[in-house]
This record gives sequence, structure tokens and C-alpha cells, in this order.
Amino acid sequence: MKIKVTVLTSLYRCEMFLENYFYHISRLEHTDEIEILLLHNDPIISEINIINQNINNYPFVKYHVIPRRENLYTTWNRGISLANGEYICVWNVDDIRFPLSLYHEARTLEQNSQADLTYGDFYYMYEYGKETNDLVINPDYEIEPMSFLNSFHIGCFPMWRKAIHKKIGYFDEQFCLVGDYDFQIRAAFFCKFVKTKYILGYYLECDNHKLSSNISLQKKEQNLLFIRYGKWKQLNWLYWLNVYRTYQIKTYIYYGNKHPVIIPIQYQSTSLHRFINLLFSIFYQPRNILSYIKHDLCKRQAKNLV
Repeated sequence: MKIKVTVLTSLYRCEMFLENYFYHISRLEHTDEIEILLLHNDPIISEINIINQNINNYPFVKYHVIPRRENLYTTWNRGISLANGEYICVWNVDDIRFPLSLYHEARTLEQNSQADLTYGDFYYMYEYGKETNDLVINPDYEIEPMSFLNSFHIGCFPMWRKAIHKKIGYFDEQFCLVGDYDFQIRAAFFCKFVKTKYILGYYLECDNHKLSSNISLQKKEQNLLFIRYGKWKQLNWLYWLNVYRTYQIKTYIYYGNKHPVIIPIQYQSTSLHRFINLLFSIFYQPRNILSYIKHDLCKRQAKNLV
């Protein structure tokens, strides 16, 4: 049967979660339509042993070793290139998907051909395996579409059409933490979303082992987004200079190569924003001033010829 859904799971130093992860794989329904890609960064023997003890029970699980640790979003991009499914989703090893979550999301996309991405509500866990009733209710895109340009709402269990990457590109490998937020914004510019009307699983929140517990890095990356998309009310100006020194603002990185971030004209920054961007890009990357001067001279010459 044709594979409908590809699930991406990035693994790194995850021994404490693997047995339960396979247990929740065993509870999935409609597995004849899915493939799960285990993308294992810098594996250690204890992790490999657990995987080898379980993987033969699940022919739809495919194991890929990445010898050296790489960025999460680089691994996701790698998985996208390997994916055979029409739809792609993520499942972090320390989160729990409900048995029908993949089925419900795929069905939502099937029933809404105009939509490219779906998401849903989920519960928090504050300790792995300890369930709570703390429900995260994400806004309905049909009611609040503009909110998806300003806040992160697709959560930890999004599913999207693989074809979306031809429209908006891939995950920005500059990020360690908020690349899915950046992906959501770029998708919201060009695509429609639809909410799956089912609770999808449990998300592990506030755990010290998670990279997302690095609040300083998270704030820094969030402010890259605020600068990239001109969200001045959300910007923490203490991070402004650091962001310009560290990141590419107008391009995203995919397999080490730069690609332009396309922003529709109606969402583009104000003239003041462009002017400030120019000043800082010149200050921190002086070679840019030469290209700017050449560009300005060409514009003036063209204007004089008219």
C-alpha cells in the first residue's frame, strides 16, 4: 500500500525514553499507511541495543544512523528528503502521540484539500509518563488566521503536505529551538491551515534535559524572528545587536546553503525597518556597503536614462 504519512523522530541521548516510545508505537492504529523514520544522531551502544530489541516488531519503522550530532532542523530536513509519504509530521521521542493522532491528522488534510498544514490540541506532561489534565487549546485557524503570523500555535504535533516545501522552502538550520516557529510563519504567508478536532497527545514541558530549557538561546532565536518579520512590539532590544552579529536575517540555511526568505509584499517591513536593517548590516558586515553603493548607483543611472 502507498505510504500516506512519514513520521520524523530525531534521536540523541534518548535512552530513558526509547522503551516507552516503542510502546506507544505499538499502540498506533492504521500503521499500514505510515512510515516512521528514526534519525539517530551520534548513537551510543545502550540506545542501539534498545532499538535492535524492538525495531523488528515494526516493519514500518526505518532506522537511519547519523554518525555525528547535527542540528535538530538539519535532521528534520534530512528526514524530509528521505520521506516517501504525501504527508509529513514530527514525533519527538520524549512526547507521546495518541494511537489515532496520525490517522486523524491525515484524515483532516484529506478532507480539506485547500489546506497544507494541520495541528491540534494536546496535554502537558511535567514529568515523563505522568499524565495531566492541563490542556493546551490552540486557536482555530479559520477564526484567527492572522494570529499564526504573531504567535506559535502549531505545537509539537503538526502534520503538513510534503509539497509545501516547494512553496516555502525548508527548516532554517540556523535555529536550535524555534525553527518550527519560523516554519509556521513562512507557511502562514502562503498556505492555509486547518485544525484537527481531536486531542493529539502529551507534550513534555519544563524538563531540564530538553534543549528548550536554554531560555537565553530561546530568547535570542525568537528575536531573530521578530527582526526577520518586523515584529517590533515583541522585540527585546537587548538582543538586537547579538542577533545581527550571529545570524542571517534575510536568508534561511538549508544543507549549508543560503536561500532567500520570501515575504509577501503586504507583510514586508516598513521603510524605517529597512533603513535600520541597512545600518546594522553595514556596521557588522562592512563589505555590504560596497554592494549597496553599487546598487544605488545603478538605480540612479537607470532613473536618469528614463
